Amino acid sequence: MKLCCDENVKRSITTLLEQEGYDVVRVQDDLELGIEDAEIVRFCRADDRVLLTNDDDFFEFDDHPGILFLDEQRTPPRTVVTALQRIDRHVDDVSGQIWHLPDGWVR
Repeated sequence: MKLCCDENVKRSITTLLEQEGYDVVRVQDDLELGIEDAEIVRFCRADDRVLLTNDDDFFEFDDHPGILFLDEQRTPPRTVVTALQRIDRHVDDVSGQIWHLPDGWVR
């Protein structure tokens, strides 16, 4: 699973994801800070990346490559990564789905 981490995702989470072998880009590094949500979704679709975010504004988009919604900013990075790994192992295609982390329920 390739990931795009929204600007609100803590660096400690993205670092741990990279250490676990995930292909991760951060909005603030590969796009620009404050970029419109529609542009982020467009980038994720074009690059086949699932979006990890804490911003529920992305729920409004019907056509997205998958959203991993971090329910609580204070969730420890290891807990986030473990939840994401479970989804990655057991779900073949997350496109169009919204998964809530760390509990792993889908919307």
